[in-house]
Amino acid sequence: MFASVLAACDGGPAVAACLNGLCGNGYFCSRYGFCCRCPAGNTTGLCVTGTCGAGYVCNTNNYCCPIGLGVYLYPCYNGGCPGGYKCGAGNLCYPVGNN
Repeated sequence: MFASVLAACDGGPAVAACLNGLCGNGYFCSRYGFCCRCPAGNTTGLCVTGTCGAGYVCNTNNYCCPIGLGVYLYPCYNGGCPGGYKCGAGNLCYPVGNN
């Protein structure tokens, strides 16, 4: 679904491969076996004095990660999603009417 480790984390870069399903402190093992800065979705970058823009929260590793991830389908592909879904926060596909 992704072209390389540069886009392995829902469009963002992976920091490493998971080792037995684990990653270093503050990173999350993705469903593809890569250590990512966010548990799902793509970060917008570092937190600024502990805060992030609307729709994002400052994570344990000081990166802004999307919130409200319980309703997403999967990562957007080239900015698009299947019918009934739209590309939203964190480069993820959400049902139309959510997020």
